[in-house]
Amino acid sequence: MAIYYHLSTSGEDTNLQLYSYREAKRGWDSLYREYEKYGDEADDLKERCVFVLATLGLSISQLLGQNNPDVGERVPYPRNIFFNLVDTHQLDPRLKEKYNRFNYFYNGCRHFGVTLNDSAHNKIDELTFKVASECFEFGLEIWRIVINIYAADPENDLSELFTFDTLSDY
Repeated sequence: MAIYYHLSTSGEDTNLQLYSYREAKRGWDSLYREYEKYGDEADDLKERCVFVLATLGLSISQLLGQNNPDVGERVPYPRNIFFNLVDTHQLDPRLKEKYNRFNYFYNGCRHFGVTLNDSAHNKIDELTFKVASECFEFGLEIWRIVINIYAADPENDLSELFTFDTLSDY
C-alpha cells in the first residue's frame, strides 16, 4: 500500500505539501481574525494575502505533483494534473474554471515582478481580501478533492491523514 501523506515529519519521513498547507492555514487564520477586527486597515493586508496565497498555492503544487498518477520524465504542471483528475474522476468541469482563477492569482503572487505590461502588478492590484478569501476557500477545496480521490481507492493507506477535517486543526 502506498502512503501518500505523513502527519508527523519527524525522522526520515517528510510531507512538504502538508507543511506548506499548515503555514498557509496559520497565516490565513491570523489574517482573518485581524481582518474581522480592522477590515481593510489590518496590518500588511496586501502582503499577508499574497503570502497566504503563495504558500497555499505551493502546497497545492506539491500535493498534485507528489501524487501525480502519470509518472513521466518530468512532473506536469499542477494545472494539467488537476484537470486530468477532474476528467478522470468525472468531477464538475466548472472546477477547471475555478482552478484557472485561483492559478491567475497564485501566479501573480509567485511571479511578481516588473514586466513590460505590468501584468504581475495588475494581478496584485486586483487581489483584495475578498478575492484572497475566495481563492483560499478554493485551495481548501482542491485539497479535499485530491484527498477524497485517493481515499476512495482501498489500495491507498491514508490512515495517518484521517480526514480532511483533521487538517482544519492546523
